[in-house]
Amino acid sequence: MLELINVGQRYGRKTVLDGISHSFAPGVTVITGPSGAGKTTLLRLCASAERPKSGTLSWNGKPLGRSPRAFRTGLGYAPQRIDFPEDISGLDFMLHMAALKMIGTGAARIQATALLDRLGLGRDASGLIRTYSGGMRRRLGLAQAFLGDPDILVLDEPTAELDPVTAEHVHDLIFEQRAVVLMTTHLAESLANRKYQTLKISMLDSVK
Repeated sequence: MLELINVGQRYGRKTVLDGISHSFAPGVTVITGPSGAGKTTLLRLCASAERPKSGTLSWNGKPLGRSPRAFRTGLGYAPQRIDFPEDISGLDFMLHMAALKMIGTGAARIQATALLDRLGLGRDASGLIRTYSGGMRRRLGLAQAFLGDPDILVLDEPTAELDPVTAEHVHDLIFEQRAVVLMTTHLAESLANRKYQTLKISMLDSVK
């Protein structure tokens, strides 16, 4: 379980999040709210990509700040943008990410190949990333997040730049997971027949 207690974040004088408290159990939670409300910031905090200015985050009862490395071994994170290395193949990128997650070589290749196939990149797995379209890069970024059967998945707009059919396939993969899944999406209406929870983030009007 991921727990947030009075979590806040600010950049300079601007407060982005203030007093967020919530517990996330296994299952999908969709983070909602207007543009600029701090949804991406909240996901970055939950993925330990940032540290909060106030409050605490804990994973299974242990504060994230004390053992971020242990937490990240069970984390799958797909931000909106990834700075991909341009001159390696999609498969080699997946194998590199698997190595960072301490996945053995044999298992890594099996998982990487299966995920690339699942997300429609099997035929392009040996192609250089610099030849990939925006949608292909989005799917590659998603594929690496699922390596290692993570305990927690943090997905920022996972279906952006994807056509409706591919987006549906991505949702199928997401909702098959037994992990704690936190995600934002601009296609919430497409989730009408799926079971999930929501956490709404409100816009902060004041600058503190």
